[in-house]
Amino acid sequence: MSENPALYTEYQREAEAIALRAGEYLRGVFGKVTAREKKPGDLVTDADLGSQDLIAEGLGRAFPDHAILGEERGLIAEAGNPFRWIVDPIDGTMNFAHGFPLWCVSIGLEHEGELVAGVILDPLQRRLWSASKNAGTFVDGERVHVSTATTLSSSLITTGIPADFGTGSDGERQVGLFRRFSTGTHSVRRTGSSALNLAFVAMGACEVFYSTHVNAWDVAAGVVLVREAGGIVTGLHGEPYLVDAPSILASNSLVHTEALARARD
Repeated sequence: MSENPALYTEYQREAEAIALRAGEYLRGVFGKVTAREKKPGDLVTDADLGSQDLIAEGLGRAFPDHAILGEERGLIAEAGNPFRWIVDPIDGTMNFAHGFPLWCVSIGLEHEGELVAGVILDPLQRRLWSASKNAGTFVDGERVHVSTATTLSSSLITTGIPADFGTGSDGERQVGLFRRFSTGTHSVRRTGSSALNLAFVAMGACEVFYSTHVNAWDVAAGVVLVREAGGIVTGLHGEPYLVDAPSILASNSLVHTEALARARD
């Protein structure tokens, strides 16, 4: 892989500017849009589409030969390019649609299969997380690090439980994971935004994020944030994390072995 950390940081800065423009748009329409179901438990709004179009336009103008993978409109631009932007125009659409103030814009960059830059914006709080490979993680320009908690007993956990996990075998699995991660810890939070969960791990606000059902656009940017802040990201059972993998376990690294044991029980 031909790496260029300075170039990744340059691309990160461009993504920050694009995310901020999308955030301005989303603040203006928050509370004013009607949601519709893509499928049971999965909503989309005109704001999702408008935000993705704005982001895709900005990325397309800045990087006309890069591929763009977005949640709402699939793959845009040249699919064969080694650079691929992975975009969630609103991570936490269910929250957004209900007026619940936990949602964000997420823009990640993959180069030849590796995630190398990430930007997450909370438009309501006007908080911007950003990172690029070997350059650290920053919140509003200030460098941040994962927490220094060394045991799961002193850790706060976040998770993303699928809305339609139901009462079958997957439901039992979700309840089992929730029970194990809740027992003897500072409990588990389900925020409704995987991207924000990873951002919170990166800034030391919690120690662990786990999920059995994620898409690339949910977590691409956040994975970079966690790694560059000193954390670790693997699959739920310790396997190397892959961009399109369905499960994820991220932590401050110090409690990762314990977290993996809880996931495996």
